[in-house]
Amino acid sequence: MRAEIGKFIDRGTYRKAPLFGGELPEGSYAQIVEIKPKQKVPRHYHEKQYELFYIISGDAKLGIGKEEYNAKPGDIYLVKPKTIHWVVNEGEEPFRLFVVKLNYFGDDSIWLSD
Repeated sequence: MRAEIGKFIDRGTYRKAPLFGGELPEGSYAQIVEIKPKQKVPRHYHEKQYELFYIISGDAKLGIGKEEYNAKPGDIYLVKPKTIHWVVNEGEEPFRLFVVKLNYFGDDSIWLSD
C-alpha cells in the first residue's frame, strides 16, 4: 500500500498528516509532521509509545533526553517511552519528518513547561 499524504491538521507551531487511515496493525501509527519556520515543539514525553523519526527535509535542533542533535535530511532517531524530547526550527523553511509510533493506543503525550 502506498502512502498518500492527505490533509494536514494544524497544531499551532506544527502540523501533521496521518498516513494509512487505520490500515496499520493495532498499536502502530504513522504521520508526516512539519514544524513551521521559527517555531518549536515544546518538551514532552510519552508514557508508553516509542517514536521513530526519519528526517525528510529542513534542519532543526532535536532534543532527546540529555542530548541535542542538529537534525538534517536522512537522519533517523528513536525516542523511547518516558524520554523527554523537543524540536526547535530556527530556519526559514518547514522542518519535515516521517514519524512512526509504536505501542500507540491513543495520545499519551505529557507536555512540560519550559
